[in-house]
Amino acid sequence: MNNKIALALTIGLALASGACKHNHEDHATHEHEHDHGHEHGAEVTAPAHDHGSEIMLHDEVAERFGVTFDTLRAGTFHEAVRATGRIELTGSEMAVVSAPASGTVHYAKSINPGCDVRAGATIAIIDSRGTSGGDANAAAKAALDAAKRELDRLTPLYEDRLVTASDYNAAVSAYEQAKAVYSPAALSGRASAPISGVLTRLDAAEGQFVETGAPIASISASKTVNLRIDLPRKHLRNAASFNNAIVEIPYSDTTIDIASAGGKRSSGAPTPDSNGTTAYVPVYFTMPNNGELTPGTSFTAYLTGAPRENVVTVPTGAISEQQGNYFVYERVHPEAYAKRRVELGASDGRSVEVVSGIHPGAVIVMSGATAVRLAETGSAIPEGHSHNH
Repeated sequence: MNNKIALALTIGLALASGACKHNHEDHATHEHEHDHGHEHGAEVTAPAHDHGSEIMLHDEVAERFGVTFDTLRAGTFHEAVRATGRIELTGSEMAVVSAPASGTVHYAKSINPGCDVRAGATIAIIDSRGTSGGDANAAAKAALDAAKRELDRLTPLYEDRLVTASDYNAAVSAYEQAKAVYSPAALSGRASAPISGVLTRLDAAEGQFVETGAPIASISASKTVNLRIDLPRKHLRNAASFNNAIVEIPYSDTTIDIASAGGKRSSGAPTPDSNGTTAYVPVYFTMPNNGELTPGTSFTAYLTGAPRENVVTVPTGAISEQQGNYFVYERVHPEAYAKRRVELGASDGRSVEVVSGIHPGAVIVMSGATAVRLAETGSAIPEGHSHNH
């Protein structure tokens, strides 16, 4: 993707650079149409028109690569503390679907993490054909049928006192043992949902061989999940103010605002251990789960607390880090940008505070900063390629 961006930007930048590297007659004519008698050299000496420190990027190229900009404004910002956490479910709300027999797993149609299932619904079929040693349950069914036939034969004979009690009791015992070994569910290979709920995880791959009793899926009876966030102990005194969090889920590359997603804090003020040996105290939130949140997953979170007013912030995507320094790109006039070094403050995972380097009222690139960065590094025309004619 970066190669495609770089190639397209190179074409666009060649056009942009060509417009800026031509002799200044075109530039002066564009900027000073009202006075054709001036010397062109004098007209381009004004700093506002000196493109030497500007990054030129045609609007159509910028739009193609997602460059957006907006006027910087001060507003409300919530203090945030970066922490780590884990998605949890209580044991009473979980159930496991187990393989009724040894064999290969074939999931039912439309069975995927996140889907709703009813108790008794087929989750998968376990195919025991072709397994080493044959189908053990089929053999158990044959043994059960044989034991039942023998019991049926001896029962009337025992009633007529034609066989001994020990022979009859042996036949009854053999039948009961055969019945215990045989499983109708195993013969069908049908693995069913023990409870109604949301399928949260598939524990075996399609076509995978599993042994009898092996877990093949997990179901949550609750459509909510618990999020445990470990607050650094040094922030304990402010713990009561953290009523929301922004969560970064690693496998989805997205962020979730717990409050916006319908979640809420479920615990009171966290209590540290009495001997003070742990560096963290847990803060708990609950939120709806549409199947995208997998129990056991670790994540990064930004606990948000008390608001501050008149804070200048930009989206995290607007920041360009270069050799340990941070920059934003200001749109100084159409198709021209300038790089501004900034000092950053707190972040809530989506926005970051700008302490200095830029002020409200400036038009800042809010997304697509990478494209402007590529334009910056590729804007110079090599020696011998001057467009002066």
